[in-house]
Amino acid sequence: MKKTSQLPLTFRDLIPCIHIGQCYQNAFLISEIYPQAEYVEGVLFNGDKWISHAWNRLDGDEFDLTFQIHFPHLLYSDRKIEVVGRLENLEGLGYSFTPGFAPLVEQRCRG
Repeated sequence: MKKTSQLPLTFRDLIPCIHIGQCYQNAFLISEIYPQAEYVEGVLFNGDKWISHAWNRLDGDEFDLTFQIHFPHLLYSDRKIEVVGRLENLEGLGYSFTPGFAPLVEQRCRG
């Protein structure tokens, strides 16, 4: 699995809006403000176990603003992608991004 890269400079203005423990909403915000950035959901290895997480991808390069700001020691953790795409495409597949949305992997399992 390819590791994430540092945040593209054009995204730095979002730093005050990225909150700890809100990876799904953080990744959604980035994809909503910058439609060219894909929303990515999957799991990552935190050194002890695999945990659910969301991050972004732009032009094939993954980046994780949540971890870059709050957990930089985990930024380059191994990751496995389960759902990826631009918001409009994911909504077209039936995923919901309503306020407080459940992770897309959970939405897929319910449907």
